[in-house]
Amino acid sequence: MKKRGRALKIGTGASVKVWIARPLRWILFVLLGAAAVEAPSAQNPPTSGPSFSCESTNTSVEATICGDAALAERDRTMAILFAGSRKDVFGIGASRQTMRQRAWLKARNAQCARGHTRACLIAMYDDRLRELAVAALFQTPDVALKELARQDPKSASLYEAIYRYSTIDDPVERANIVSKLIDPAFNELAGKPWATPLRDIADSHEAASSDERFATFLDVASASDVVLTMPCAALLRRPGLIDALKPVYGSAMDSHLIRSDCQSMTSSLPVVDRLTEAVVAVQPSCPGTIRFSLGRAFDKTLVTIRLYGADVATTQRLDLDRKPESTDDPADDEDVAHFVATHRALIREATDELTQYYADRFDETPARIKAEALDGISAIILGAYDLCERG
Repeated sequence: MKKRGRALKIGTGASVKVWIARPLRWILFVLLGAAAVEAPSAQNPPTSGPSFSCESTNTSVEATICGDAALAERDRTMAILFAGSRKDVFGIGASRQTMRQRAWLKARNAQCARGHTRACLIAMYDDRLRELAVAALFQTPDVALKELARQDPKSASLYEAIYRYSTIDDPVERANIVSKLIDPAFNELAGKPWATPLRDIADSHEAASSDERFATFLDVASASDVVLTMPCAALLRRPGLIDALKPVYGSAMDSHLIRSDCQSMTSSLPVVDRLTEAVVAVQPSCPGTIRFSLGRAFDKTLVTIRLYGADVATTQRLDLDRKPESTDDPADDEDVAHFVATHRALIREATDELTQYYADRFDETPARIKAEALDGISAIILGAYDLCERG
């Protein structure tokens, strides 16, 4: 295993250089998880009532919340968790939680005003609180774990295991603590037909002994009746856990495995997103269940590009100046060279956007940053052309 140092810019603008063993195929850079400071609203939340003033309520929805202790408590908890998730995982830019919160508030006010207001609010608050508890797990762990335990004690133990695994440096202490948290779930999986990926892992202690084994355990656990989301902050602190996002079964089961919340917990890259949508849109409809595995592998690539820089599983950098060969075959209109030739402006704009994103987060030379951005865009385009097996 080779090692490579990488400096990461944290929220203060300082640079810290750290080291990580990098796999032969996936080159993962250690990124120091920025210690996010809670916003004042998270440090000094109200002790009773909702997070907003009930003196100025002007909707039936807000009036219901103000008059119900359980709903008011949910609203207070939401304010704390939302404050802990507004920054991206690097602690540098804004996450996309503000946009998601605005959309949620709009939906809450519209849907819960139609009738059965309290039941509607309970359901909507619990769904959103679950998302925010995962997002804020590393910023407000006590509040997040309490909320997760309130909703589902079984999954809460696994979320605590993810948190402990990602924050305990000593490997012996880490394995001892995490194994106790996952032991009930590990034993429950014994003999299950979908637990075959665990056949070479003897017990919960061994499952907690390495990134690869712990990632495998989380995948298998999420294939059962436990719904899990990988906190993006865990992937930032423990890059080896990215393996939890890879396909495992080669079938539709891969669509049920743990996914990350990195789409919400990284800063917006609208041009990169637009390019991704464009290249995915030109792919053919893919029959067969293998499409679920290929899609999962592509999602892993997208997360890797946002978190670790662009040294991903690609062996080819696109030539933006290459002209496609002229043929009369309509199938050639779908190849990579044709896509590049017809989307050059969008590709260059996306590369510039990703270059700035990396420059804000990684302490590298401008030339290196630019090269990584082009590699990242290349990986997105080439990865999309692997979304369906081609004959």
